[in-house]
Amino acid sequence: MIETLKYQHTTNKISTKNPVETGKNTQAACSLPNFTGKFLNFPTPFSKGEIGINTKLTSQKDTEMYNTISQLLASSKTEQTSPLDNVSRMKKLDVLLKNGTLLKNNSNDNSTTLENLYKIATEQRTANLDSAKILGQTIDALYKPETITQVFGDIPPEEKAKILQDPDLDPRIKQDPSLLDVTGSGTCVSASFESHLARRHPAEFARWAQEVTSPKESISFTVNSTAFNPSYLEAYNILKNMFEIKPDDIDFNSKDFKFTLKPDKNARTRALIQDKHWDKGERSVLDVFMQSTLMHTGSEQTYNSLIDKREGKFNSNSEGLGEFEKIFLETIIENEERLSMVYQKVDVNQNLVGWGCDFATIQKHIIDTLNMDDDVIIGYVLTNETSGDTMLPGYINTPDNAPNKIINGHEITIVDYKEDKNGKITFLCNDTDDGLDELIEYSADYLIPKIHHAGYAAKIVEADYDRITNAVYGDISAAA
Repeated sequence: MIETLKYQHTTNKISTKNPVETGKNTQAACSLPNFTGKFLNFPTPFSKGEIGINTKLTSQKDTEMYNTISQLLASSKTEQTSPLDNVSRMKKLDVLLKNGTLLKNNSNDNSTTLENLYKIATEQRTANLDSAKILGQTIDALYKPETITQVFGDIPPEEKAKILQDPDLDPRIKQDPSLLDVTGSGTCVSASFESHLARRHPAEFARWAQEVTSPKESISFTVNSTAFNPSYLEAYNILKNMFEIKPDDIDFNSKDFKFTLKPDKNARTRALIQDKHWDKGERSVLDVFMQSTLMHTGSEQTYNSLIDKREGKFNSNSEGLGEFEKIFLETIIENEERLSMVYQKVDVNQNLVGWGCDFATIQKHIIDTLNMDDDVIIGYVLTNETSGDTMLPGYINTPDNAPNKIINGHEITIVDYKEDKNGKITFLCNDTDDGLDELIEYSADYLIPKIHHAGYAAKIVEADYDRITNAVYGDISAAA
């Protein structure tokens, strides 16, 4: 439940006093932490509970769609083989059929992965983008979600010159064109959601890919109002007045909201540059559109893809998304009530001063979620005592920033766990900014103390929510 008053109060406690936000401007946004984890590589989709999945084309319609997709890939001179790993996309398509991904219908409109791939292959793409290329990039992400990255590509001089000629260009760019050179992106939240969709909701991921790269460049949704708030009118207020999303109509009977989400107006420019100038390790055309949509939505329609900056009312930082914005996106994606748990106590000088929750409870929240075949997207922080080689040059401890001064933050996804014979837990994680195409493992002992916030299905954490929130921020009900 997104409680307007509670979250406004909580958000104010964070944002008006040097907020804990991803990519604080003491260091490049979402920069790679000095983690020393073990690299892992699992077949995707990585899920424990999917037995009896549909792996055969039993209808004529499905067979025809599969053949059409195959023919497009086979006829393309450039998209038969993935540039990410030199693996045939036909082979990847076959794997997606055999592991059940293609015939899943876990999408907002119940369409299957196969149906959405077929639309990508047969319907026009925006700005005359190559259907085979978008199809191939979608297959790559579904085959291995760990390849999704938040790394912006460079903008060649000739492309910069075109951008600078735009009479409606953001004045900040006219004054400082170097803003176009995004070296440390703040899209870790949106990239994490993108990889989560590919891993856990492949049909929905394919639907997003199809709709956002279509000529309409938008994604349609039907979400029940109770996911946002038990009150229909309060839920409407959250959408329209807080996040600037106007539902298509009001229906007190179904209590559903129908609305569309769009990337910011500069996303196409970024996407077309990547279409022509992509280098390995950079975001794909598809990544640009999907991450820009998530960033624009989460930042209350204020994101600028050209410079990776946002404005908006809930985050004083110009980079990334805060946990209130993150849980709003999570609610839309999952179409259910979600809660953001803030575990760390942070003082006005951005020093980590304690926790509002014990280690065992945090670990239980995460494991209970993973056991439901869900991911946990966490926001963690590094301090001057835990950062290792990421400590800033010339950093000086003062009474205002020591000990445990927060100097960096990032979002990663916990996708599974394992337990040894002594009961010690190790988490399997995906990081969209580590330059790796593999999962990495971190011990719970190492990672949990660094977690500032995490999003969960409400049923997992609601029994602990008020107690932990009050422990972190003080008694909210008494202060309101």
